[in-house]
Amino acid sequence: MGLFLLHRAVKMLSSFASSFRVASVPLVSCRGQAAQNVARIADWLTLAASRNIDLVVFPEACISGYASMAKLNRAELNALAEPLDGPSVRAVMDAVERTGVAAGVGLIERAMDGQLFNSYLVCLPGGVRYCHRKLHAFEHPRIGSGDRFTVFDASAGIRIGILIGADNYVVENVRMAALMGATLLIAPHRTYGVSGDGSEWMQPMSMEQALNGASSGNAARCKAACSAEKWLCRWLPARAVDNGMFVVFSNGADIAGQPKRAGAAMIVDPFGRTLADMSSGETTGGLVYAELDTRLIGVSPGREWLGARRSNLYGALSRSALNATDFDAQRVSAKGAVAVSFAQVRRNRVIG
Repeated sequence: MGLFLLHRAVKMLSSFASSFRVASVPLVSCRGQAAQNVARIADWLTLAASRNIDLVVFPEACISGYASMAKLNRAELNALAEPLDGPSVRAVMDAVERTGVAAGVGLIERAMDGQLFNSYLVCLPGGVRYCHRKLHAFEHPRIGSGDRFTVFDASAGIRIGILIGADNYVVENVRMAALMGATLLIAPHRTYGVSGDGSEWMQPMSMEQALNGASSGNAARCKAACSAEKWLCRWLPARAVDNGMFVVFSNGADIAGQPKRAGAAMIVDPFGRTLADMSSGETTGGLVYAELDTRLIGVSPGREWLGARRSNLYGALSRSALNATDFDAQRVSAKGAVAVSFAQVRRNRVIG
């Protein structure tokens, strides 16, 4: 049935393609080596230009480096932070102008008022740039969380949304980006940590919580079931399908006591298909890339269902906590299968 729907969607496409070529680079980035990290970024942009890439997505905090920040003192954290008009960002923008390739890069931002943020910049040719501050920042007590979504137009048919790391774990964040018109979600991540046997692991909570507060039993379960690559390669395609958008994932890795790893990269289409990843043929020396056919967006199931939403039913989503006892089946309208189901369950419990 899925293949039938996909073939049907392809047949519905117009004869004129609208494409956008994007790449993901799981950059090897080192703490305290911002100049060298930026130089690597510039080299990748030069390679991307030779492949006619429009946008290269690098990992979260790729300029600052990936290792844990939780125990850094004030001076150490300040040394990592840079303003948006600092030398690293200027060097990236110079490389973007020189190559004609847009770049998405992450850093610890020092705002004009001294506040610190885990930020991600998309720099476009022509000097235009957009900054997203991580909505769910946990890296260090002094790093604040952003208070707004970031969505902007990049080219015909491509409207970009940015969500950093854990921002992608909350389903409402991705849906908000889609409702603001995003057709391409940039999802930069960073993995760091070490398990008891020295192997890499990641789970859907902050790494600081996992390493400092989780029980050994929880850690073992997460290590077995939630490695970075396996877990995110299931979760992000689901976000793409739900919202009818392309997703570009770029993950940098720094595993304590282990050799440097290549991280992970993945590009997904609005049907949840992986267009390119580290194991695919569409790679050049670690440059994972794909051409995005924007015609797929309009015919994707996610976009169709976005139009069928009944927003008047979702008031409870704005509450910070949800208690099942808040729902009274007798007050729920009997229109639709969900409401009838709630009423029937309650009646069975009374009878039993």
